[in-house]
Amino acid sequence: MILARYIVANFFGAAGIVLLLLLILFSFLNLADALDDVGKGTFSTTDAIATVILTTPARIVDLLPVVVLLGSVLGLGAMANRQELTAIRAAGVSVWQLSRVLAIIVTVISVLAVAMQMYLIPLTERQAQDFRSRMFDQTERGGNEFWSRRGHRIIRVGSVEFGRIPRGIEIYELDSNGHLLRMLRAEKADVVSASTWLLYDVEEQVLEADAVLQRFLPNVRWDSFLSAEQLSTLIAPSHSLSSYDLYHYIRASEDSGLDTREHEALFWQQVSLPLALFAMALLGLPLVLGGANSRSTGARTVFGAAVGVAFYLFEQITSHVAILLDLQPAATALAPAALILCAALVAIRMRAGAR
Repeated sequence: MILARYIVANFFGAAGIVLLLLLILFSFLNLADALDDVGKGTFSTTDAIATVILTTPARIVDLLPVVVLLGSVLGLGAMANRQELTAIRAAGVSVWQLSRVLAIIVTVISVLAVAMQMYLIPLTERQAQDFRSRMFDQTERGGNEFWSRRGHRIIRVGSVEFGRIPRGIEIYELDSNGHLLRMLRAEKADVVSASTWLLYDVEEQVLEADAVLQRFLPNVRWDSFLSAEQLSTLIAPSHSLSSYDLYHYIRASEDSGLDTREHEALFWQQVSLPLALFAMALLGLPLVLGGANSRSTGARTVFGAAVGVAFYLFEQITSHVAILLDLQPAATALAPAALILCAALVAIRMRAGAR
């Protein structure tokens, strides 16, 4: 128990430093981008800083595989440099026992990561969207509602289901004097592109001089006046959706015939995150044991970072290949983490046999 607490302390000490340094770097880069938008509409420097802070949880989850790998490499590497790993193994503690401690650590991290994906990230990303909406004149978000106007056209969206499906839509078209000419009410819409929406269960009212013409349509294709940037303040970015929202959005979109390959790939990437974390943590153990006497801390750090970057690139490449070639998203998303985990287990077994 004392040994486990000591390994945990070394792991989180190293992982915490790595996470802090990476967050500072990437947050600074994101802040530089956000500051470019200061002055647009009512978007201020305070809004830019708030946006960067609110998107930090998503950034943490993206960095976790590299952080876990470097936490394992640097935390255990520090013990190896002090000859503590040698003493621990000489006392009869096997490599598999060390692996179980790492597995427990990663289980806790995985639970926290999944909780962030499911609850915290969707909430903070919605709040970040509220701040970004201040960049646009005549566009406003408040609570679940969204309002925007361009020229003689106004749109109101009551809510957004699963972060991607607008509901409770009202569209008003006015004349040059501000008098209402036409109104559309729709139960929901599929956002085909920034310029094209497909409205469902539509009520149309056209106001004429002496009458109001009303009709009901199952669906209507509407040419949106929202820019891609304005749309991004209404529709949540795909990476910010929880697994629950992604799953239900995919099911709803399939019924509408929309292309869901990108969202399926993101869903399975989220599902595969715990597996990736286990793979990265366990991979650090043979990397340290294999070079306890021959590698410096700097060399381990560089090698661990290279492996982490290579894993990230491999994961992104397989995801894009799956979308382009219409491959099975579950298999392609799980493959990188599964390969790393198998390699780690084989290396641990070799180290255990070499004792």
